[in-house]
Amino acid sequence: RSLLLPEPPATTTVVDIIVNSEDHTILETAVVAAGLAEALSGEGPFTVFAPTDAAFAALPAELIDELLADPTGALTDILTYHVVAGVAALSTDLTDGQTIATLQGEEVSISIDGMMVMVNDATVIVADLVADNGVVHVIDAVLSLPSNVGQVDLGSLFEVYPNPTTY
Repeated sequence: RSLLLPEPPATTTVVDIIVNSEDHTILETAVVAAGLAEALSGEGPFTVFAPTDAAFAALPAELIDELLADPTGALTDILTYHVVAGVAALSTDLTDGQTIATLQGEEVSISIDGMMVMVNDATVIVADLVADNGVVHVIDAVLSLPSNVGQVDLGSLFEVYPNPTTY
C-alpha cells in the first residue's frame, strides 16, 4: 500500500499576477524584455506598482518603442522604479507622506486622502493583489523617474533676465 503525498500548493508570484492580467500586457512585455521576470519570480518579498496598459498608452508611442529598443537601459530603470524589494507593503502598511526606496534606488512618495492612495502622481486603482512573494498594486499611470536621474540640470547653464516685454 502506497501513501500518496499531497502535491505542494502552487505558488503565485508577482509576475504571475501581471502575466495573468488582461490589463498588463505592455507591462508583461516590458518586464520580459528587460530580463526582470526571473528576478521578480524569486523569493522576494516585493511590492510592485503595476501600471495598466491604458497608463502605458498615455505615453508617446515613440517613447515606448525607444524604451523597448534598449531594454537593459532606461526601460530597466523605469521598471525597477515601480518595485520595492524586501517588503510586501499592503495598502494598510502605507502612510500619508511616506517615502519608500525603490529597487532602482530613487524613492516614491505615498499620499493618502481618505480612501485614495497615490504613488507620486499615480492613483492606486486596485490594491493588495497578494502573491506568495509579495503584493501588486495596480496604478493608473507610469511613474516618472525623478528629473535629476541621468540628466543635466540645464538651469545652471543659463542666466535668466527679466522679460523686457513686461515693462
